[in-house]
Amino acid sequence: MILVNSAMMQKEIIELLEENGFKHTKKQGLKLFFETPTDDATTDAAMAKQLIKGSSFGAAVFFNVSVV
Repeated sequence: MILVNSAMMQKEIIELLEENGFKHTKKQGLKLFFETPTDDATTDAAMAKQLIKGSSFGAAVFFNVSVV
């Protein structure tokens, strides 16, 4: 499971990651929790970070991704 912290663009982040195999499981305030598409959560966290950074809104949003 990974955790994405972001105050802005949460809906867009959820849509982007779900299109790429992640499953949104829970939201707590600024925290978005996702099940990963593989068993390697560390690699999946790096992939999620790159997907967000590479998106049209990624450069304008402050976020971090961590393994839970």
